[in-house]
Amino acid sequence: MSGEFPMSWKAVPLVSPSGPSPARCPAHAGQDDAERAEAGEGPAPGGHLEELRREPLGLLRRSAKESAHRLARLDTGPGACLVVSDPDAVDVVLTDHDAAFFKPKMERWKQVLGENVLTSEGPAWARSRRRSMRITGARYVRRAARVVAEVTDERLRSWAGTGAVGVDGAADSPRSPCIPGSHDIPDIHEEMRTLTLAAVLRHLCGTDDDFDLRAFGRHLRTVMECIHALESAPAGAEPSARVERAFAHAAGELRAAVLRLVASHAGGDDLVGLLTAPPDTASDDGRAAEPLTPDQVCDEVLAHLIAGHESTATALAWSLLLLSRDADVTRRVRTEIGTTVGGRAPGPADLAGMPLLQAVFTEALRLCPPAWTIMRATGRPCELSGVRLPAGAVLLASPYSIQRSGRWFPRPDEFLPDRWLGDAAAGAPRYAYFPFGGGRRSCPGRMLAQVTAGVVLTRVLQGFRIEPVGEPPTADVGIILRPSPGTRLRAVPLRRESAGQREESP
Repeated sequence: MSGEFPMSWKAVPLVSPSGPSPARCPAHAGQDDAERAEAGEGPAPGGHLEELRREPLGLLRRSAKESAHRLARLDTGPGACLVVSDPDAVDVVLTDHDAAFFKPKMERWKQVLGENVLTSEGPAWARSRRRSMRITGARYVRRAARVVAEVTDERLRSWAGTGAVGVDGAADSPRSPCIPGSHDIPDIHEEMRTLTLAAVLRHLCGTDDDFDLRAFGRHLRTVMECIHALESAPAGAEPSARVERAFAHAAGELRAAVLRLVASHAGGDDLVGLLTAPPDTASDDGRAAEPLTPDQVCDEVLAHLIAGHESTATALAWSLLLLSRDADVTRRVRTEIGTTVGGRAPGPADLAGMPLLQAVFTEALRLCPPAWTIMRATGRPCELSGVRLPAGAVLLASPYSIQRSGRWFPRPDEFLPDRWLGDAAAGAPRYAYFPFGGGRRSCPGRMLAQVTAGVVLTRVLQGFRIEPVGEPPTADVGIILRPSPGTRLRAVPLRRESAGQREESP
């Protein structure tokens, strides 16, 4: 709150344009433009839409800077679009004690995922959330660590061979610059996606046998690219028929793959077993709960498969890329691993005793959060940071721009894992760092993601020296913030005979 009379959202200054503009007071330029636009003069509404499509990260960081880390208004046409850059305001939006905010633009995702913890609101979301929490407890996390180690070791055995192997497992062209005894990974993000998807399938569904990991990943990539293209199109533009067809086909293939998986499930102590077992609780109105239909089971499984591997794979890819360019941190992490677990695979308790390894993953998530922006909309008129918001106002809270703010993190664009050790990170507000979201809709699989990342990084560093290939990586900005397609990495076996060979825990 900012006093007895909160300001209207229209009084929040617009963010300055990216190009040169006439000399006038920056604090009032946005209001002047808004007043002229409302009077039928000056530029047409929607002046920030092209920059949101072309350079969203720069726009969000500029928004945070110009708003003195509070609220900034973007000209996106009709309605209100505010960038929330104050961690305390982010806390209000994500915690949402008054149920004033909801997740907008979920219609396309519902066509793919149906109703589940990612797409639903209200009682349906609460039921799905309870099911999610049952499969993310400590016992399941310990089992996940073992499964991730098995899958990782299987993949690393292919890395230990001589020559480059493509993302489909086939040998690269002889023209590849791979040096003898090393393994060139043509796309580190795709490599991590395949690895983490296999691990999630085994952990949550019992098996990844007869499941086409590459096809699933390809269809998921198509769905995400189509949704991004459709939602970032100019207002009033007709959807591309080609994009619509590609989206419908890929969404259908994803659901068909999961329906086949569910139909062949043999039962067990996993997510599919939980969802297909007879319900043992009453429904909200006190009557006996109905068992889930195959489509409802598919909704839940598909959501967990996507959420359980996509962001973790992206963060792992960034972690390895950052480590490849910092020999000192890599050496220190490898020493920590050797002291803690030697050559065996770590469990959750081991990972808790490796603070630098955890700090590497935390710092990668700070610099390159896969969920680089979180969108909410107001379901009714409300107030935020002293600003009156109408119903239907769109709010963007960006982990990327807030986590790269020099206000909270000195040298914000540098990879400095030590900033997370000891008391170094003390003093920052709660939502100066929120790659897993927050509040009631925070990621229920946060612990699984951290354990998965810890196991994969440990096994890679136990067996390989990671080297960069080419120029520093750049980001591809879509629904997730991923390394650009084709970002390469080189893995050189430390001891070729042992790379990828898992030493069992005593």
